[in-house]
Amino acid sequence: MEWIVRFDCPAGGPDHGTVTSDDLAAEFDAVVVVLLRDHFCQLSRERAQAYSDAVGVFGDENVAVVAALPDTVDRAGYWRERYDLVFPVLADSTAHASSGDTGTAMTDGTTRFDDFADVETGVDSLPAVGVLNAESSMPRLVHAEGGETIQECPEPEETLAVVRELV
Repeated sequence: MEWIVRFDCPAGGPDHGTVTSDDLAAEFDAVVVVLLRDHFCQLSRERAQAYSDAVGVFGDENVAVVAALPDTVDRAGYWRERYDLVFPVLADSTAHASSGDTGTAMTDGTTRFDDFADVETGVDSLPAVGVLNAESSMPRLVHAEGGETIQECPEPEETLAVVRELV
């Protein structure tokens, strides 16, 4: 699996800027995208905090880390501040808002993300991670992994090993 993933999403929190795949590709060799299940998911919170704690190790490898929440900019900002995350939390809410549905991600077979739908369809469950090779101007999805159950998601160390192997 390897396809181009482009995104342009608002970031929640104090920065309130927009984060784009083009900007990250210009600065980093790879991008790790942590797909969060929904605003209320405890496992997503734990994984986001674990990746935040490990962001320095990813930075040493010239790898950016971002999280994507299928919700509003306000909720993305809440996540960034409440859980003290040191990377951008992107609001990818178009699909979520248009569905008018607050069901748990992927239980009904529909995607919850818009810009990150290609990453989401590459995994069995959320939360999950996607690894984008950003060595060219077009970031390519080279790995996507969720858990075998909805209570699993790759640890930062596992994802870093994948980055080292594939990028």
